[in-house]
Amino acid sequence: MLTIEQQIAILTAPSAPAIEVVTLPRALAEQGLKALEQTGASASDILELRGILAEPALQLWAIHSPGPGEEYPCMDREDAERRAKEIRDCGDQMKAERIARGESVEMWTDWISNVIPSPWKPAEHFEILAQEWMDDADHLRQHALKLTSERDELLVDLREAAATLRRYERLHRDKGTDESTAKAEVNAGLAARFEQTIAKATQ
Repeated sequence: MLTIEQQIAILTAPSAPAIEVVTLPRALAEQGLKALEQTGASASDILELRGILAEPALQLWAIHSPGPGEEYPCMDREDAERRAKEIRDCGDQMKAERIARGESVEMWTDWISNVIPSPWKPAEHFEILAQEWMDDADHLRQHALKLTSERDELLVDLREAAATLRRYERLHRDKGTDESTAKAEVNAGLAARFEQTIAKATQ
C-alpha cells in the first residue's frame, strides 16, 4: 500500500522522456525486415515492424517560389495552399497599386508560389517550422513594444494638450466677455475630447 506522500509524488512527477526514434528510408527498413525474417527473429518483432511499415506515410507539405532557398514548411496542405495564395494575392495587389499610381508594370514578374511535398525529413520540417514561428513571435513582440512606446508618448502629448486647453478655458472664462466665453467653450470641448481619447487608450 502506497503512502499518501508516494501517491502525490507519482501524480506530480513529470512524464518519462520520449523514447529515441530513428528515421530510416523505407527501402532500408524493408530490407531489414526481410533480413530479420530470414534469420528467424521473434514473430512479435517482425509483426511490429510490418505494422509500422503498413501505416500510411506521413505526408508533409511546403510552399515553393522559384529561386534558391525559396521553400518554406507548412503545418498541413490547407496551410500550404492558404500561404501560397496569400503570396500570389500580395503580388497581385502590389502590381495593381503600381498601375493605379501610373507606374509601368512592363517588367513586372508575377509572383509564383506552389504547394509541394516537403523536401525535409519530419524532424527537420518541424524544426524549421518552429524556428519560423519563433522568429515571427519575436517580430510581433518587438512591434508590440514599439506600438506601446508610441502610444505612451502620444498619451503624454494628449495630457499636456488637455491641461493647456483647460488653462486657456479658465483664463477666457475669467475675462467674462462673450468672445472669451465662446473660446472657453471651444477649449473645454477640445479638452474633453482629448480626455475621452486618453481614457479609451488607458482602458
